[in-house]
Amino acid sequence: MTDNKYAGKKCFVIMPFGVKKDIDFDYIYHELIKKAVEELGIECDRCDEIVDSGSIHKKMFRGIFDADVSVVDITLDDNLNVFYELGIRHALHKNVTVVIGKKSNLQKIPFNINGINILGYEIDTNDELLDSRKRIREHIQKGLDDKKSVDSIVHDALPDLSIGRKPKIIEAREEKLYKLLNVPGKEIGYITGNIKNIKSVDVWVNSENTNLQMAGYFERSISATIRYEGAKKDRAGYVVDDLIANDLREATGGRDALPGTVIDTTAGQLEKTNNVKRIFHAASVVGQPGVGYIPINNIADCIRNALELADSEEMENINIQSILFPLMGTGTTRMSPQDIADKLIDAAVGYFEDNPNSRVNKVYFLDP
Repeated sequence: MTDNKYAGKKCFVIMPFGVKKDIDFDYIYHELIKKAVEELGIECDRCDEIVDSGSIHKKMFRGIFDADVSVVDITLDDNLNVFYELGIRHALHKNVTVVIGKKSNLQKIPFNINGINILGYEIDTNDELLDSRKRIREHIQKGLDDKKSVDSIVHDALPDLSIGRKPKIIEAREEKLYKLLNVPGKEIGYITGNIKNIKSVDVWVNSENTNLQMAGYFERSISATIRYEGAKKDRAGYVVDDLIANDLREATGGRDALPGTVIDTTAGQLEKTNNVKRIFHAASVVGQPGVGYIPINNIADCIRNALELADSEEMENINIQSILFPLMGTGTTRMSPQDIADKLIDAAVGYFEDNPNSRVNKVYFLDP
């Protein structure tokens, strides 16, 4: 297995099930496709494997839509379901759709997909199986690494086509960690749900503007939540002591911070309610008149600076072993949230590789 560069990504496989025309597609799925995908650390599913109630069509549409990668087997040119689902995939995603087929069955390619790059495979011998698995793996890697590539004939013909996703709040709490193979003992992962329900992470990182002025209590932001939940309140819920915001104001002296700066404060009431030891405030966005807030140029610096602060001498007695980052900058820009998230995760991986003896063992990213 490779490193966890693609950890958290999903693959949805579109293909026939069972034995069709003397071809065992279940064997092809498990021994060729699934192993190729999972060797990259990518989660692999086929529609029949998704455990969920409700319509098979809804599961299929959701699987195609959510997947970072799709592998489509068009070995049987008369399997209309596969071609229908391939069309849906090409409409919803402009890249990382790997179309494959058994070489001996690829004599007749339907006219409408004749321009698609189709990867032929053979599995009659172990060497052929391993070679085909390797080439599928390489196609997936190339598609994921080249974010500007387009393998959808729909998006190639309609380059301005945009498929939007409605933002939604994830209520269910889920936690998943991935081990770094190159740095034993270190893990990077994610937590979903409302940050107020998280009680197992030592440090919360607060994404702030370079003014380092926390958001108002009633704004919909991580900053506002941390400020309110960390404040001392009366029985009616009114703030009587703005603990974290006051500590931050004292730490900065009211001055702006340079982009990427990370300032440490107490956790206020969050220390009692959520077991949070410290709050790190990262200057990750900057305000521009007439534009609003945009991410700083080197937003990944916030990751490294926060981890360096956790490992600093001043934090030695606090025993920081875990840290939670928001996906800084993803809500304030027209840049791809995926591209920004990749930079943040890469920065965390890079820090651990450079500092294998870091006191921090677990890095989480919050997906609210």
